[in-house]
Amino acid sequence: MIPIFIPHLNKNTKKYVSKCIDTNWISSQGGYIYKFEKALAKYHKVKYCVATSSCTSALHLAIKSLNIGKGDEIICPDLTFLAPANMIFHSGARLKLVDVNTETLAIDHKKIEKEITKKTKAIMVVHQFGHSADMDPIMKIARKYNLRVIEDNAESIGGKYKGKKLGSIGDLATLSFYANKIITSGEGGAILTNSKKIAEKCYVLRDHGMSRTSHPIKRYIHIELGFNYRMTNMQAAVGFSQLEIINKLLKKRNAQMLLYEKYLSRISEIKVRSFKGWCSPVHWMTTITINKINLRNRLIHFLSRAGIDARPMINPVHEALHFKKYFNKKKFSNSLKVSKNSLHLPSSTSLKVSEVKFICNRIKIFFSNNN
Repeated sequence: MIPIFIPHLNKNTKKYVSKCIDTNWISSQGGYIYKFEKALAKYHKVKYCVATSSCTSALHLAIKSLNIGKGDEIICPDLTFLAPANMIFHSGARLKLVDVNTETLAIDHKKIEKEITKKTKAIMVVHQFGHSADMDPIMKIARKYNLRVIEDNAESIGGKYKGKKLGSIGDLATLSFYANKIITSGEGGAILTNSKKIAEKCYVLRDHGMSRTSHPIKRYIHIELGFNYRMTNMQAAVGFSQLEIINKLLKKRNAQMLLYEKYLSRISEIKVRSFKGWCSPVHWMTTITINKINLRNRLIHFLSRAGIDARPMINPVHEALHFKKYFNKKKFSNSLKVSKNSLHLPSSTSLKVSEVKFICNRIKIFFSNNN
């Protein structure tokens, strides 16, 4: 089986993790936490970075750090992994969904304003599958209505919008280091911001709401209702080793994206993802959309029988059982269409050229048999 994604680790990964074990710094205290946070902030050209246990916990902290809660509203794209919507709900705020643009697969800025009310406090932007959202008009809307902008950059680390790194444009951003992301720490996430106030709030909330003082007694005074959303030193060691080679990873992944485009573009029955001129994309997953409806699942099963682990596109947020009653699906025609007719192909960094050719050939055979 050609898996959907295998982490690409390097020789320093084992070296750094071994150092954690040898020195007994294995929990959420240790030098690699600081190193990883500092390196991530430098890479994104922001002032502060707060490492967390996951991108989901980072999203939760991001919302709480803005003092958003019961009675407030947050706008979010309908086509996204469920974590942003879930964390909005867990924070006590009301979830306001907006359809996506069919090219960027990110939130459609033209549909945001009509969802804004006096209770709206923030816009959650998801840079989807390596492609940035159109940030200029979104930031303009945010300034017009005095709204905060949270960038969920779980899938697009290293990508740019008009030359600016994704994750450095809004008020704060979140990252994911899950095993199938561009860089990984196994599990883990981070918050990026240029606001000292937001960063300090995130640090406190992440560490059980404890005081940030270095005083050996006073630091154990709890000043907020916090959480345990800490990353371990071992996870940070893995993440730091990945960040050291991120440019190499992005180069290899970009070459894979171009290779897929070369062979998939010859198959007229599908649409290969395109990119806007203002976007400098990164290659997370190869995503294709089938022109004819009701073939997606059949193609996935066909590829599976050939030993290819393809995955369906995420379902729209409004279809989740716990959200279904709140939304009218007719408002989300784009996210429904993209979701039901799209899939992801194996995209491991170490994927061989011969494997890419094999995958594309099987897709071609499938459509030859289904004309």
